[in-house]
Amino acid sequence: MKQDHNRNMYGPMAYKTYETALFKLIEAEFGYIGGPDVINLFVKKITELNERYYVDKNSIKPGQMLWLAVEKNEKQSYGKRMKDNKLVPVILTLITPEDIEDYASGKKPKNLRAKFLSRIYNEAYDQGGVLSEPDGAILLRISRSMVSKCILDYEKDHGVMIPRSGNIRDMGRTLTHKVLAIRNYKKNIPTPDNARMIKHSPDDVDRYIKNHMRIELLHKRGHSDVEIAFITGLSVSLVREYIEIIDEDL
Repeated sequence: MKQDHNRNMYGPMAYKTYETALFKLIEAEFGYIGGPDVINLFVKKITELNERYYVDKNSIKPGQMLWLAVEKNEKQSYGKRMKDNKLVPVILTLITPEDIEDYASGKKPKNLRAKFLSRIYNEAYDQGGVLSEPDGAILLRISRSMVSKCILDYEKDHGVMIPRSGNIRDMGRTLTHKVLAIRNYKKNIPTPDNARMIKHSPDDVDRYIKNHMRIELLHKRGHSDVEIAFITGLSVSLVREYIEIIDEDL
């Protein structure tokens, strides 16, 4: 009897939660969406979203910040708006003790910017997101063109690919992954290492190299881009991309 009394007395306290408050809000304002089971499912999804986006402050170290990135597997197409993309929260490291030492030792700002961009773009990618060049521009308070130049110079100097919207999702005229794969191949870097450096699969790397070798041979023999496309079975636009790389005399 006493146990029942305690249950009746103190049991309701378990309902003094965010979920209960949210349930009552939805029931009062949007009750037409369904019965209790539907509302409970709605509450669960909203709670999961809150837990994902509002990270505990103890999860963020000094020098870090929370940012939203486009989910790296999100399909992209021309004209697709940012608000139509799935976003994921990522933690980016803005300042490290090494950065402070770099400043103290007088390293050039250009090199520091490139190093910073490489770090945050890779951090976002490792957490399931992909940043764009405008992201980097906003975070560094510099122009998008400067972000692009910093990244391209860093990639060329280090033989790696910094993962961002243009090369991960094959948007626009970004050819970085193909260029790096071919350049690394010509340096006799093994395919597994090449793939790791440009964040693509070994099959992708082998395909880039095979296409490059075939197109380079036909291009040197004087075949037109249309003829090369017919011979190789590749699209004309893709052939032109490879010819552009070849003409840069990598």
